[in-house]
Amino acid sequence: VLASVPMEHPRHLFFSRDIPGLNEIRSAEIETLKRNIQTALKAGMPEPPRFHLHESALPYREYFGRHRDFCDRDLVACALGHALLGDRQAGKHAVESLLTICGWNPAGPCSLLGPWGDEVGLSHARCLPSVYDMTWDLLSSKERIWVEQTIAAYAQQCEELLIRLDFAQNPGNSHAGRVPAYLGEAALVLKGTSVVTHETLERWLSLSLDIYGSFFPHYGGPDGGWAEGVFYGSSYTKWYLTFFMAVERFAGFRFLDRPFYQNAIHFFLHFSPPGWESHPFCDGYWCKSDDLEWPGFFAQNPYRLYAQRSGLDLAIRWASAAAAPGIFKLHLLDVFIPDGKPVSEKPANEWTRARSFPDAGFISLHTDLANPENDTALLARASRHGSASHQHPDQGSFALIHRGHTLISPSGYFGREYGTRHHREWTNSTRAHNAILVDGMGQESNSHRATGRIISYGDIGDLLFAELDLIEAYPMLKAWRRCFTLYPDGMLIVRDHIEADKPVVISWLLHTLSEPTADRDNIISQDGISSQGSIGSQGNSISLDRGGIHLEVRPFSGLPGPCVISGEFGVELNEGVPEAYRVSMPPQYHLTWTAPAAAVHDIKVIFTIFPPTLSHFERIQH
Repeated sequence: VLASVPMEHPRHLFFSRDIPGLNEIRSAEIETLKRNIQTALKAGMPEPPRFHLHESALPYREYFGRHRDFCDRDLVACALGHALLGDRQAGKHAVESLLTICGWNPAGPCSLLGPWGDEVGLSHARCLPSVYDMTWDLLSSKERIWVEQTIAAYAQQCEELLIRLDFAQNPGNSHAGRVPAYLGEAALVLKGTSVVTHETLERWLSLSLDIYGSFFPHYGGPDGGWAEGVFYGSSYTKWYLTFFMAVERFAGFRFLDRPFYQNAIHFFLHFSPPGWESHPFCDGYWCKSDDLEWPGFFAQNPYRLYAQRSGLDLAIRWASAAAAPGIFKLHLLDVFIPDGKPVSEKPANEWTRARSFPDAGFISLHTDLANPENDTALLARASRHGSASHQHPDQGSFALIHRGHTLISPSGYFGREYGTRHHREWTNSTRAHNAILVDGMGQESNSHRATGRIISYGDIGDLLFAELDLIEAYPMLKAWRRCFTLYPDGMLIVRDHIEADKPVVISWLLHTLSEPTADRDNIISQDGISSQGSIGSQGNSISLDRGGIHLEVRPFSGLPGPCVISGEFGVELNEGVPEAYRVSMPPQYHLTWTAPAAAVHDIKVIFTIFPPTLSHFERIQH
């Protein structure tokens, strides 16, 4: 690979000869890039961190979020503007911003290895190699050495991090999974410089290729799913793409022909169709690409590159529709990479309405996948990865999405940041998910033992089904199997079979994003009007309206007790957060049905979706 790297610039993302064709086929993205450049010019220069000096300074969490705008968004956009468009103002801004960042000590609060956190260093390790390559012609010989030394310093930190972590034995470290790509990219762009030896470049590149050519990715397998959910999957399957494509362009080796990368497009098709308001499961499920909390982290276009390589018409259509947002918030480096040839032998390439991702641990059932505006989707989790990292103790949990509106959802947020008390004690607890409690106890959090297994899934005509075995997540039980049946009109039936050595009380949990009302069952007058109550009421069935859609949830058997509805989290969203950094997030609602003590429980719950045009009496008749 290293021997094939040419002595020209630009070379990392594209060659000079690629630029005319890129500008033509990426014309929509070019218009977005121009808006990004104007945003960057207005924003000015990045500011150094001060969270390590003054308590009154912008804290680490807020700082690195703001710095991503300066570095990952503005710096990269202006470097692209210079390379692709010959925009002199953008090029000048990119060079000044690049040299400003290089003027900060890589061993200080910007370090990958320092005590303050690695996010600032990750941005620099990710962006500086490509920016240097694209602005090479604008830098003086002294400035080039300065930038090269900075890139080398971050590469040395990447190598040390992987060795210190013993990444081959700890592949579940989610931050470290992107680091081998940054190390490899540094090796490729530093070829021909004098700041490190050729032997060092070979060592860096060998380590990177060894990792990506063997056990990586830990959170993805041949099925193409990402165990940490689509929010993290949409970014964590992009960090390394610039390195992969450079290796392919220089040496002809195609990582993206491997089964995981070929099937990743199916995961994105099933778990992030256009227009969805949330993307269950795991941390960040509530975020979108325009989210104020993590702008752009949920990729604006998760299908890019994967769609083109798959050759799937549906994926290509969705990728084209998402090609030109108002502004790129993050992930600019993969936007203007030249297309590669689709794989010649595609593994199980056609999309289907029902799909299992057994390596990641997800089930997806869609009544009309190709048309999200008409689709009803049932998503469920049963994963061998347990509840570690960004995953939750939610085996058996499910979500119901109709026409892009999330009717049944996980609950909880980060709050201000990952690891707040709300995140640790609510979001990362079974109480926050659509699962069960046994005598008040849920699944173990941060555990590799709390696992689930997909038994079967598929379709019979228009009927879609799935069955999960969840016993490993509940050591106090002898059995828990959960079955889903999804009908073409969107009706869902959930069946649970639970066994224990002794009588146990089951709490059957559900969460919604719209306030539900409790229906007092079997008390319906002759004119078809039933009594209803709000939060705190105790009817057995509930109903809610969201986005003009009406949903009714009716326990058919096994849950004789009333439904208790709460609009309060078990741990308040801003618990323990300084007032200046408290966040405001949309409300969520929490429903609990209780099954009295028994050694065997058989529970059946029916979810019925009604068109908004039906009257209350017509819904009752249905």
